[in-house]
Amino acid sequence: MINQATKQFILEHENEDPSKVIFKAASLEGVDGKIAAHQITSRQKAKKKLPTWYANENIIYPNKIPLEQSSSEQTAKFKASILKGEILADLTGGMGIDDWAFSDVFQKVYYYERQEDLAEIAKLNFTALEKNNIEVNAGDSVEWLRTHASKLTAIYLDPARRDAQNNKMVGISDCEPDVIALKELLFEKADKILVKLSPMIDIKQGVRELGSVSHVFVISVENECKEVLFLINKNYDDNTLIHCVDFPKNQSKTEFLFQLEEEEYQKVELATALEQFLYEPNAAVMKGGGFKSIAQQYELKKLGTNSHLYTSQKLVEDFPGRKFKIKAKSQVQKKALQKLLPGMKANLTVRNFPQTVDQLRKKLKLKEGGNDYIFATTVMSDEKVLLLCERINK
Repeated sequence: MINQATKQFILEHENEDPSKVIFKAASLEGVDGKIAAHQITSRQKAKKKLPTWYANENIIYPNKIPLEQSSSEQTAKFKASILKGEILADLTGGMGIDDWAFSDVFQKVYYYERQEDLAEIAKLNFTALEKNNIEVNAGDSVEWLRTHASKLTAIYLDPARRDAQNNKMVGISDCEPDVIALKELLFEKADKILVKLSPMIDIKQGVRELGSVSHVFVISVENECKEVLFLINKNYDDNTLIHCVDFPKNQSKTEFLFQLEEEEYQKVELATALEQFLYEPNAAVMKGGGFKSIAQQYELKKLGTNSHLYTSQKLVEDFPGRKFKIKAKSQVQKKALQKLLPGMKANLTVRNFPQTVDQLRKKLKLKEGGNDYIFATTVMSDEKVLLLCERINK
């Protein structure tokens, strides 16, 4: 699909600005500048997001799926740790990154994609990656599922979250295919269904609407929520376990677990005074919503009912998020803060506070950066305060 001259040009210029490369290509015979610019842009992104794919010079990156929308190598491999067995069917194949990972833990993977050109590229890429147990199909995956006779171990879906006008959709039934409408058919063919939904989804509502959800996996990468996965088990009617998984930069992944149904009834102690240390949960925990459970499990006190910041006298080293030593408390006034921070330079975070970071930074005339951290928040007495902190990196 990419001729040899264009491929060689891509490899020689992959570290350059794609918008400038296209002009260089115009003067070269046999080089398609438009294709080269797109492939170079994609390879630059894949270097970090898909290192194994990037290392393979024969990989083709499709135009129709921006790399930002695809799974990363990290998140794809994590999915492959959730499911394993004999046969998996992916009804929404896309670029095929998840199937590449699933092929390591399943004897056979069916890749299905309604867009023929995407399926063709995926087939070429699977060949380049020496994945011989993935069968690529183009067409209507739901129709294929209706007529597929043999039982599957599991089915994976990543429903399209944009409508015909390219508007983002969050609701499960608004996505294509509609998992709720297809649930009966899905369970005729497999006992386990793994569904990737929007990071914006209301998890409690998703569990209610889907039903039979045994596990929810909230995945963040470098403290940014990337994926929310629902594992649905046939005839399952017990509690739902929430896994809050974070992949920090240059560190091992962290995982915090809690029971969704128990979270509502957990009791949390509110801090009547600041203690030595401050804790801010990572993005996966924040999205997962285990605000009471995390306080219970790590024996922490909450700073305020809605602040989602925690404090303790003794350091909790394995807390899933950022940890700080509290140096001082200040009123929300420039003069009061300046006495504690003469340089007036700090990293600012607001939690349960009436002003945004930009508004407060402007009000305090606070410069950004440095080694100091300030949390603007509301404590139990409904007092608005600034907490001057030092980050603990161990």
